[in-house]
Amino acid sequence: MHRSSPNRIIWQYFDALRRLVDSLDHSEGEPARQDSALCIMLAVTIVEAFLNVYARVTVSEPKFAQHEQRVLSDLTKWKSLDYKLRKWPKVIFGKALDPTSPTVSAFFKLKDRRNALMHFTSSHETMQLTGISIQGLANTSALDALTQTDAASALKVAEDMIAELLRVSGIPECKIFQALHLWTGRVPT
Repeated sequence: MHRSSPNRIIWQYFDALRRLVDSLDHSEGEPARQDSALCIMLAVTIVEAFLNVYARVTVSEPKFAQHEQRVLSDLTKWKSLDYKLRKWPKVIFGKALDPTSPTVSAFFKLKDRRNALMHFTSSHETMQLTGISIQGLANTSALDALTQTDAASALKVAEDMIAELLRVSGIPECKIFQALHLWTGRVPT
């Protein structure tokens, strides 16, 4: 069994996401769309992994210990990301995320894009051509519309959402950049 600091897996995921975003500078066409899709999926995954780890670490502190059983129970029951984002900040920190804020709104839009890619099902459409009927076609617009910009945006949205979660948890604004470095590996600028 390997043990490490709780932020290690978040750093590893962000390293992978940043490397993938950087590699898109030399990519185009199908590979660029494929990698952009992976970036979107990974960005949402990173936020959920962060939320799971950060909540688990936080409820081990005496100030938040009264919420430990709930968080552990929710983690064991594999509660959805939506559930955790909507419930945990209010319960643990006494302050809910504002779904109308640009940061939170952008993250939920990213999550919806991820869901369109990840939970893809065939629309099973039929196309009629002269003398031919093609059945069972799938609407792949969610993938086909992706660009390199979507990948870079996904990285930024994930970092911004983690910053927002840190703010809600009570981290002072003057320490957000240091906390982002601690949790995501992003070097303060």
